Amino acid sequence: MRVLPRRRKPLYGPLLGLALCAGCCAGKASALTPAPPSISCALPSGPLPTRTRAIFLLDTSGSMRGLGDGKADIFKEVKQAILAYVESVKPDQLEVMTFDSGLHQRKSYQLPGDQTRLISDLKALTAEGSKTYLYSSLNAALSPLKSDGAFMTSVYVLTDGIDNEVGGKVTAQQAISSFKNRGPLDSLTYIALGTAIPQEAQQAILQSDYASGLTMPVGGVPDLVGDGIGTERVIVTDASRVPAPYADGTPLNLSSHVSGLDLLDHTAHGGVASLRAPARLPYGTPALLCAPRAITPGAKLIGGRPRYTLLELNLGQEGTGMRWLNPGADRALNPGESVTLRYWAAPTLNLEGPLVGLHLPAGANGLDGSVERLPSSRFFTVRLRNTGSQVSQNITPRLMLGSGRSVELPAISVGTGTAPAGTPPNVLAPTEPDPSVQGRRGVAAWKIGLLALVLLGLALLGFGLLLRRARRPRKPVVPQLIGTAIPTVKGIEYGEDRLLSLVSDRGEVSSVQTPLGGPFDLGMLAKVPLLSGMRAEQNLDGMRLLNIPADIEVSQGTRLLHAGDLIRPGTLLGVAIAQRARAPHAPLGSLVGLGLPLTLRTEGVTLHVCGPYGVHALMIHPGITDLGDEFRAPALTGLKVSVSGPNILLADLPHGMTITRPGEDAPLRPGTYLPAESLLTLPEA
Repeated sequence: MRVLPRRRKPLYGPLLGLALCAGCCAGKASALTPAPPSISCALPSGPLPTRTRAIFLLDTSGSMRGLGDGKADIFKEVKQAILAYVESVKPDQLEVMTFDSGLHQRKSYQLPGDQTRLISDLKALTAEGSKTYLYSSLNAALSPLKSDGAFMTSVYVLTDGIDNEVGGKVTAQQAISSFKNRGPLDSLTYIALGTAIPQEAQQAILQSDYASGLTMPVGGVPDLVGDGIGTERVIVTDASRVPAPYADGTPLNLSSHVSGLDLLDHTAHGGVASLRAPARLPYGTPALLCAPRAITPGAKLIGGRPRYTLLELNLGQEGTGMRWLNPGADRALNPGESVTLRYWAAPTLNLEGPLVGLHLPAGANGLDGSVERLPSSRFFTVRLRNTGSQVSQNITPRLMLGSGRSVELPAISVGTGTAPAGTPPNVLAPTEPDPSVQGRRGVAAWKIGLLALVLLGLALLGFGLLLRRARRPRKPVVPQLIGTAIPTVKGIEYGEDRLLSLVSDRGEVSSVQTPLGGPFDLGMLAKVPLLSGMRAEQNLDGMRLLNIPADIEVSQGTRLLHAGDLIRPGTLLGVAIAQRARAPHAPLGSLVGLGLPLTLRTEGVTLHVCGPYGVHALMIHPGITDLGDEFRAPALTGLKVSVSGPNILLADLPHGMTITRPGEDAPLRPGTYLPAESLLTLPEA
């Protein structure tokens, strides 16, 4: 590895010394890293769920209010515990089922949209029953459940009694195992409130691979969040701050299918853990974080597996705490041309052992570069120049950090030819890491410094020529879509089994997990913005349409359907999109539930992305922010904004996208401030 000096201050010896010391210290630290704890942790293979569902099977017999054989009035506290769980865990779907002398109420909620209805329903819920038919109710609740791979399901059974059904035909073993079509991360927790779990139920739990039991003291209510019941799903955007809300020193383990992805320390500290991530980690990479179960004092745990948290790692292209500020930079360099890559380093990335320089793979030639950073600054630049190459090639440089880490930078396309007169020659020779030459590099540092002074003189002589070189036109940034075109929905199939499926114009069929009761928005549920605003509700007779937007036509044969019409199971519906704003486009990611069209509203440095069905707010920080990256929305990739004083500045627009003021046709151009409100038009796929 050859170390590049910062211009005007060629402190090569000190930099090399710092690099060698940092590498040595890094090696010692690695040797002292504790081994992973012996906690069972295995990430399932294959596609993993992207949404969470919680099912509460709630005992509504009078004993929950202290009546009859009840020992304490805990019903109100149990309902509050469910609401606290919703506020903290934020599941995508929630189902509340009640039972006493059988399974009664069964309501479904799409969150956060139905949270107000959930609060109202729980407030009105009473415990008036006189029996506790636990096993048959559990069997009736879980048997119809199906796992289509989209949801990770956590089931909670909350009761203060034992099964007292005379002549009941459902055993504890059958009840516990009745959720047959479940996913590998689904779980069931039997919570006994102030009573013991019967022996036959304990035996069934211990024989299960997905169930656990928890007994609470009389009057005690479980902490559904802190006790680590069920399996959570968390999106991680900072490798140094992975949520681990456990006591300091709690052992942790991590399982993934990516080589080089692991925990930096296998214990929790300050409620977080830190990851060691490869240089380029695919967006959305899954991993499983495992920790021992911690329970409320006085409670008793029966069986059960470790506490699982499914992580979705959205750490950016580098996954190292660095943000590339100008990803649209032209990296195709003809002889004599250069490019500057600008970066911002997160405060969690240690730059104190300063940036060392660049490293090129063996066989690369014709590329020169340097790293520049002001002291204590989180911003730095990487300058790369084509000094002339005999062959066309793609070269991937690596940024060497003083901590001993290296980061893979974007590939540079180097064209063939001789560089124009005045272009400094290449001083960054291709290298491969070789510990045997580190000593020789320190001895030759003064030679490199002398060579740098000579090159500086040549650079000054050619400075005029470099300024006159015509700047290459910038290429438009176009979102990269998978495939040739994004399909649109042409039909809706409501099957005899009450399964709802969408049919695309290509004939592809995809199922949608719909609630058995309560209204739902089909666009939000299926994450298809084309159908946002189309609401329906299932009942005993079929599915009733509650709302059809004016720009969507739904037909059954030759008859157009309207709000209030009932759809019978076994029906195929046709769908036509009438408004251009709903034309197919790149995926909207986390913004899909907002519906279309989208508008932008600004309040100081806070940007609100608004749709007809919701609003997402984002505070814009200094530097360039790509809204596609921030919202995980490919449709907005290349739409970049920045902060300029108290205002938000439009920095860049992808090809085909327009932003206009209300009532005006002229689009806004990069370099102008975003007004208080503007209309965003997405390019068609």
